[in-house]
Amino acid sequence: MTKLSRLSPEQKTIAKTFTPRPYQDLIINHLLDIKRSNVWAGMGMGKTAATLTALENLYLAGSETKPTLVLAPLRVAQSTWPDEVLKWNHLHNIEVQPIIGPTKSRMAALKNTHASVFTINYDNLVWLVDILGENWPFGTIIADESTRLKSFRLRKGGKRTAALAKIAHKSVHRWVNLTGTPSPNGLMDLWGQAWFVDQGERLGRTHNAFTSRWFNRIQFPGQQWSKFEPLGFAHLQIQAALRDVTLSLNAADWFDIDEPIHNVINVELSAKARAHYQAMEKELFLELGDSAIEALNTAAKTIKCLQIAAGAIYSDDNHNWTEIHDAKIQALESIVNEAGGMPVLVAYCHRSCKTDPLTII
Repeated sequence: MTKLSRLSPEQKTIAKTFTPRPYQDLIINHLLDIKRSNVWAGMGMGKTAATLTALENLYLAGSETKPTLVLAPLRVAQSTWPDEVLKWNHLHNIEVQPIIGPTKSRMAALKNTHASVFTINYDNLVWLVDILGENWPFGTIIADESTRLKSFRLRKGGKRTAALAKIAHKSVHRWVNLTGTPSPNGLMDLWGQAWFVDQGERLGRTHNAFTSRWFNRIQFPGQQWSKFEPLGFAHLQIQAALRDVTLSLNAADWFDIDEPIHNVINVELSAKARAHYQAMEKELFLELGDSAIEALNTAAKTIKCLQIAAGAIYSDDNHNWTEIHDAKIQALESIVNEAGGMPVLVAYCHRSCKTDPLTII
């Protein structure tokens, strides 16, 4: 069960003693033992905390001296990794610096000499590679939700992965792919991710080599497009090829699946959205563009604040609404991606929330 909420300043200051679960110990040891690897573990299995713990050990031992770059969706880069460090006592030596926002803010973030871990959203990868050029400072890259690298091709493919490929093996000596489901759309998703680990050593130097070995190409008569179907032996052979660099953990092997797993996803509101929330909370009134929204009593104020927290507020008696933010939708998108095709049940309170999830399916 996943609940979306907002992390309060009080919560951020409370650090706990970290006692790794057995499966987290497996992740930590895997990352310490293998410089370039995959960690496939479902949501709620503590991948972020385990990865940061491994980094802490590497830095303390002097095995790693260069900063680490975490690639992630915007919400995850902005709050998940920084908040995780603040949760645990043993990570107090690690400072996480998000490289997000407008160009000026990103440039300022890069100048933070105290941070050992930097986070950036995938959309800003091309900018980062271009701006740093030959002065690439990061020795380790962690690709969170690494399925976003699946579009990589040596000659074609996405601009982000093409930019990343320039430095992935030349300038980076440690690489980690983190994901819950590495191949939500089938085995074809694996080659791009695996290339960043071993430059094609296990699954083929090129995408064509990969598909020629393990897939049957089906061309439809009169159509410009074709599809690839995996050969009968493909799954077992690909699994065997990646086994030495891959840790695969199934939540069902570790948890009592008869009981729900409560995984709280904390959502950080933007400064503007927070200001709208506080205005309604204190003044019972909010002005949005041409709309003046008023709460007539405390109960109405509570409902309006809940609407703002959800992402949109009703602006008139006809249930027309104005969007405030999409922070929870971004969080839901990450959940859907990590679910890897498994069913996701979304509960909503307001009709304005009902249409938003449909945009990410």
